[in-house]
Amino acid sequence: MRLVTQSCSYVQPALLILLTLLSTSAAHAADPLQLGWLERIRLQPWDMVVKAKLDTGAKTAAIHATGIEYFDKDGKEWVRFKLSLDHRDPKAETLLVEKRLERKIKIKLRGSEKTSIRPSVKMEFCLGEKRYQALFTLTNREKFNYPVLLGRRFLAEIAVIDPAAKYNATPTCPASRK
Repeated sequence: MRLVTQSCSYVQPALLILLTLLSTSAAHAADPLQLGWLERIRLQPWDMVVKAKLDTGAKTAAIHATGIEYFDKDGKEWVRFKLSLDHRDPKAETLLVEKRLERKIKIKLRGSEKTSIRPSVKMEFCLGEKRYQALFTLTNREKFNYPVLLGRRFLAEIAVIDPAAKYNATPTCPASRK
């Protein structure tokens, strides 16, 4: 019994030091953004600022897109769609965008057992002082309050969300080159 006690007396401080070093280095390495449940992002390369709901209950990111069409370009599948400057106004100015199709994602529809297959594309955007790239599913979000949804696959690696806060990070990245 005494031998175990002496052995533990050396192991405990060493273990405590090791755990402290690991947690400290992980915290400094990650240094997550402190974001609210609602933030503004700037879509690149168009420098278009939109509101984004940060939703840890959603797995993927989604963006309001209309007029979605598939086409082939250089032997790859692409998608063409319209981004609106005001997702709730059908007469608002739109941008015609073409992106390579990354994959099709099966999404469970809210409040039902139904699923939908949606195209997904990589898009670059500015959040706070940094540029990020995420996989966005394309869908009509005119019935939702916000044109962009950022889900936990993206958020888990960069942010801590304060559900009582909003607009903690102004998109201040330098203007992109078009």
